[in-house]
Amino acid sequence: MMLSIGKIFWLLVILALVWYGFKIIERKKNKIQEKKDKPNLKGIDAYKCDVCGLWSTGDKCQNKECSVSNN
Repeated sequence: MMLSIGKIFWLLVILALVWYGFKIIERKKNKIQEKKDKPNLKGIDAYKCDVCGLWSTGDKCQNKECSVSNN
């Protein structure tokens, strides 16, 4: 069995293809994982009362027992 320059060349080509194939697959996995880890930025506008700490929609506290909402 003799190693010729042609056989070495094709061996290197095959190794390069396999190497870059795995790199492409790894990048796709990372992009999918980043999408899963990224929080959903859609939501509602909310206001946190400085007095009672309740989160309410709108621009004022909705808690009936809070002193801010009684004014």
